[in-house]
Amino acid sequence: MLAPEPQAAQAERAETAHEAGGTGLRAAAVVVAAGRGERFGAADKVFLPLAGRPMLAHVLDAVHAAELVAAVVLVVGVHTRERAERLLAEGAWRLPVTVVTGGERRQDSVAAGVAAVPADTEVVVVHDGARPLVAGGLFDRAAAAAVEVGAAIAAVPVTDTLKRAAGDGPSGAEMVGATVPREGLWAAQTPQAFRRDRLAAALADPAAAATTFTDEAALFEHLGWPVALVQGHRGNIKVTHPEDLALAEALLAGTRPLVTSR
Repeated sequence: MLAPEPQAAQAERAETAHEAGGTGLRAAAVVVAAGRGERFGAADKVFLPLAGRPMLAHVLDAVHAAELVAAVVLVVGVHTRERAERLLAEGAWRLPVTVVTGGERRQDSVAAGVAAVPADTEVVVVHDGARPLVAGGLFDRAAAAAVEVGAAIAAVPVTDTLKRAAGDGPSGAEMVGATVPREGLWAAQTPQAFRRDRLAAALADPAAAATTFTDEAALFEHLGWPVALVQGHRGNIKVTHPEDLALAEALLAGTRPLVTSR
């Protein structure tokens, strides 16, 4: 069931819709959940329970809380497709969700998702199925920025001091080679939004076939295309390791304002 939306998120969605100018922008969300969870140690990671529900259900809640999203495509692996279809059949989300099978690499899975969005889609918003604490309004703000720039990604400024390793020392431990200035550095998140025509062209470019990119924004950067930064939120963590799932549980249980903040 779709959880009630907090008042702060409702206000954010209304403001974003106003900023988009009420132009009838049609965005489609592509949720990428085709990985095998190798670092986590569970091939069905996105279906693990989080606050009593599958992690992927929380992602779908957030997508459906977005004002500008009119269609949803869920990209899954062959190994989880049946489970995904069962989750959707048992749910009560307001939009139909198209399920497609992903590819070997992330960009192959995204390409499969983009190919399945409705023909009248103007903006595609790509989101990781392993980021269950995203606020629905972040999809709207990324989509609105992508209309203007061509691409926009959620990100947060880096606050930690960063060190570059210089190899093993006498004790076998990694040694510090240099401190990396953090000014101007942002940690990328999802959702990442793109004008559909530009994203389709980027994915079809020979660079996409020749190189593996960690996200679609990196492909745009490789092609020399602009990408805007949209302020994300620090609660929008990616569940990569088992301890991340425990952190997500704690955030949901005790610090809900962090999850829905702008």
